[in-house]
Amino acid sequence: MMKIVNAGYNYRHPFDFCINRPYGSGDYILLILKTDAYFVFNNEKYIAPPNSVVIFKKGTPQIYGALSKEYANDWLHFDIDEEEENEILKLDIPFDTILPVDSTSVFSELIRNIFCEKYSQNLYKEESMNLYFNLILRKLSEMLKSQVSEKEKPYYEIFCALRSEIQLAPQDNWNIDKICRKLNLSRSYIQHLYKSFFGISIMEEVLHSRMEYAKFLLSSTDFTVYSISEMCGYATDVHFMRLFKKVTGTTPTEYRMGTKIIQKELDNSKFQNPFCL
Repeated sequence: MMKIVNAGYNYRHPFDFCINRPYGSGDYILLILKTDAYFVFNNEKYIAPPNSVVIFKKGTPQIYGALSKEYANDWLHFDIDEEEENEILKLDIPFDTILPVDSTSVFSELIRNIFCEKYSQNLYKEESMNLYFNLILRKLSEMLKSQVSEKEKPYYEIFCALRSEIQLAPQDNWNIDKICRKLNLSRSYIQHLYKSFFGISIMEEVLHSRMEYAKFLLSSTDFTVYSISEMCGYATDVHFMRLFKKVTGTTPTEYRMGTKIIQKELDNSKFQNPFCL
């Protein structure tokens, strides 16, 4: 299961900064570069510009450092199993590769949130860190796949920030007119840009994010379905239940019971004799 080992936000080092770990660090590392840097992969030296991302696979030699001036980055040490590693590859995110992106501000903000959660006493900090991490991966995948035209490129970072707001607070009263006023763009152009950037409409994004939030609440709390419907931004639980079943194929109560059964089986397995066949 994925685990955040440690996180660092806006770390700065002098011009002679260098990391040389011939056998890696024992885990995976995600780096968000804010300055030029060099990296060595397979005995070949590469130059990485600012606004680049690198994910070192577990066991890969880690050799990188500053280029004659201050070095700055955000970083994340994490551990995942083979299945989770394959999920990253399915997102078309390569390991041990310099990945230039248009902007890293979205990633930096998410890592800052992970850093704050890591050293907090928050009850659900592990779940929150995992959500932030998965959001980083999906936004990175989007950026790598996105073919943004020169005309639309100035809006890309703005819309990434908007998408983060929706995904982190899906219960808010999101509507197109409100977003039009906020971004000072026409209704049709906003809808066109969002669909062009992310392959999904704004209101589909809101619905998907609300359902994911609802599933989290159903599986990890004892709040009533009525309370959860309100927490997800719905005026009535009837409307919420209808949408939940349409999206997931099951009712909120059935979903909750299913997660409890799975959790009970996992808890019981902890006490089973591993040598019994």
